[in-house]
Amino acid sequence: MSTRAELLGSRVLVKEDYGDLVQRGFGEKKDEGLVLSLYEAAYLLERGKIKVFKDGEELDFHAFLREAEKLDPNFLVKYTVFRDIRNRGYVIKTGFKFGTHFRVYPRGKKPGEAHTQYVVQVITEEDIIEPNDLSRMVRVATGIRTKLLLAFVDSENDVVYYKVERISL
Repeated sequence: MSTRAELLGSRVLVKEDYGDLVQRGFGEKKDEGLVLSLYEAAYLLERGKIKVFKDGEELDFHAFLREAEKLDPNFLVKYTVFRDIRNRGYVIKTGFKFGTHFRVYPRGKKPGEAHTQYVVQVITEEDIIEPNDLSRMVRVATGIRTKLLLAFVDSENDVVYYKVERISL
């Protein structure tokens, strides 16, 4: 049985029957219900755990991706990383407040139970990383006592992770 959710701009709202989703580390509880990020909603929709509606019309996975790509043309690349990390058993959330694409919690933990283990920046083969940008990302990660992962997504949607950290000599 799938839980009903509503696409509302850049978020997805689940109004009822979301206890299992919260237990598994999805969403953020608000007064109006459980608010899912677009990445969380895509992941759950792809697995048949939720049904997403927009203006009363049900969206299949591909229609949902098209809606998400209207808001972020790089959504699919970032979702590829989100799905890969989630499939490895980690709870992953958006990393906006840390200036990165995602933040990742230790396996078996969720926000409120543990500190962020990694912040993740998604990069494609075509992207150029300026040294100042890389330095800023490492400084931010160090400042919040976490590790920076660069998630490189190639043209075949394979993901390779590089941990970047400051060393002292």
